[in-house]
Amino acid sequence: MENAPVIELRGVSATRLGYEVLKDISFSLADGETSVFMGGAGSGKSSLLKTAAGVSIPDGGKVLFRGRDLAAMSRAEELEFHRLSGFVFQDAALWANQSLFDNLALPCRFHDPRLSKAEVERAVRRAAEIVGYRDELSSRPAELSSGERRLIGLARALVLDPELLFMDEPASYLDEESADRVYDIIAQLRARRRTIAVVSGSSDIAYRFADALGVLKEGRLLAFGPYAEAVAWSDPSLRSATGRLRARKKAAEGDAALIEAWAEALASAPDPEPRGSPPGPEPGGGAAGRAGDGSPGGGAGGRDGEAKDEEDA
Repeated sequence: MENAPVIELRGVSATRLGYEVLKDISFSLADGETSVFMGGAGSGKSSLLKTAAGVSIPDGGKVLFRGRDLAAMSRAEELEFHRLSGFVFQDAALWANQSLFDNLALPCRFHDPRLSKAEVERAVRRAAEIVGYRDELSSRPAELSSGERRLIGLARALVLDPELLFMDEPASYLDEESADRVYDIIAQLRARRRTIAVVSGSSDIAYRFADALGVLKEGRLLAFGPYAEAVAWSDPSLRSATGRLRARKKAAEGDAALIEAWAEALASAPDPEPRGSPPGPEPGGGAAGRAGDGSPGGGAGGRDGEAKDEEDA
């Protein structure tokens, strides 16, 4: 639908394990902007992100992608939505019984099966290079540190170069060098006008990247608006999340031009030469699952360690 928001939630509610985690939430994500959602533990941030991404199905209300209801999409429309979007899980959500290569290749095989083996390999190698992972992709997730697993989870979300990205605490528990790389990637995506939704308790991420900012508490979206307005919010229920936000200095035009030129140079860089062993065998069959059914890029079944999100019960 022309001029429709990239993602729009209308009166969305959701219940998990008998607890109402989202309560009548409405907002929209503007094309090419970065929206950051903040709130305390258990506020519903991760549930909100998963619902907006079609990973979890709401109990009430609608989630729209460019004006189309996710729940009413055809199979082809749903595959297209997942091809155009990526999700960075808080716990990486890697499949323990698959190699790193096969974990990274899952979005290609499920959401863009037209790609040839050579194209899948190029996409996988490039995504690994982007996040700075240069070791063997034949390893299993259990052989990696928790920080390395999180970077591989980010690479998987980027493998199809999505126009829409959902990121759940993308820089948490990373060392300084890895966190800086994540920040560089987000900056590049912003310069390329990707639409990004980030859940984070970090005021630094909000300061660096947020065009819009939302605050959640006990499953309700208390406020959602431009970053410049959020810095000035005075309501105590909001200040508990936004109290450390800083007003921004206006960037010089020359700085903005340099950032844009840098992003364009990265986007047009040649694909890295394949290294190491060839891709492993195709994972055990099956087509992409429907929203919320545990499909790659969306679900959690069979993941590394079966970890649960730290925030939402």
